[in-house]
Amino acid sequence: MRALIFVLLLASSLYAQTPKTPDSLVFVNGEQLTGTLEKADSKGITFKSLMAGEITVGWANIKELRSDQQFAVLTTNEKLTRRNAAAVVPSGRISVADKQLVVATKEGPKVVPIEKADRLIDAAAFDKAINHPQGLLQGWGGTAVGGVSLVRATQDSTTFTGALSLARATPTVDWLPARTKDSIAYNQSYGTSSQALTPTIKSNIFHANAEHDRYFSPRLFAFGAATFDHNYSQLVDLEQAYGGGVGITVIKNAKHELDFKGDIHYEKESFFTIDGSTPAPNLNLAGSTFSETYLRHLLKGIVFNEFGSVTPSWNDTNAYSAHVNAGFVFPVIKGFGLNINGIDDYLNNAPFGSKKNSVQYSTGITYTIKPR
Repeated sequence: MRALIFVLLLASSLYAQTPKTPDSLVFVNGEQLTGTLEKADSKGITFKSLMAGEITVGWANIKELRSDQQFAVLTTNEKLTRRNAAAVVPSGRISVADKQLVVATKEGPKVVPIEKADRLIDAAAFDKAINHPQGLLQGWGGTAVGGVSLVRATQDSTTFTGALSLARATPTVDWLPARTKDSIAYNQSYGTSSQALTPTIKSNIFHANAEHDRYFSPRLFAFGAATFDHNYSQLVDLEQAYGGGVGITVIKNAKHELDFKGDIHYEKESFFTIDGSTPAPNLNLAGSTFSETYLRHLLKGIVFNEFGSVTPSWNDTNAYSAHVNAGFVFPVIKGFGLNINGIDDYLNNAPFGSKKNSVQYSTGITYTIKPR
């Protein structure tokens, strides 16, 4: 009995160590390559071999292609949902010959003309996307930023800056229609400046927001949001707003994205005074925020992002505000980069003794958090 168990374990170990059959690629001129098929679309394939490295080959140059990997084959102009994707999309081992892509599905061979093949997706990733929706804590990605500035001389000054921005889209793949998107963000700048025989000067500015988007179409969505702001320099103890509205994605491709949004919200503004001798105003406002968000991927992995908004108040026309936030992220190594950012806040009804405009410039180390 022990000998039988040993033989079975040895056979299982040998089977697990058996190398996979490499994918094979035959060009129209008869040359061949073996390696791994990494991806494909309507233009051609990306193939990685030990001898040639990673190459991109157009379909017109391919005579034959065989792979033992399991792929799901998406076709052009196919409108997919999680409900119909499993029935509509063929999945299995693939081969290519005579300008035809053949998928060995469980039901039998499925032929897809090359010109209609939009992309290949790993079968396991395809199954996960349609049959295993992500949990509440899964799928979050974004950036974390931190920076510090120290001066030790006649004047001592210390400034800390930090930011965290996270977003999660459902579903996480771009070949299924968008349903929801959740985002949370927080940034803060805190600093002190002191000198012998003089009072210490403090600055403290933070912003936090959370938003939930629900899509009616790939570009039109409704949203609910909450924002919180504190600005010691403008004597703002807490500015909080709760509301909802609609948004539209005007541009969205691999290089850039442009969104416009408008909402109706309730806003409460609480101020304070430095000396406490006069009562601080507190306002209850009904207003709207009209905003735009722009993201651009530049050369060498550099990312530019910008956000601008104006917020009029309908029951107090003097209590309007505006906000602009723009910055660059320069990649350095393994998810780390250099962040350069500027923020401009304008508050028309800032209390006496404070400026209406508040401007921040900051640099720091940023880390990209990939969705899991």
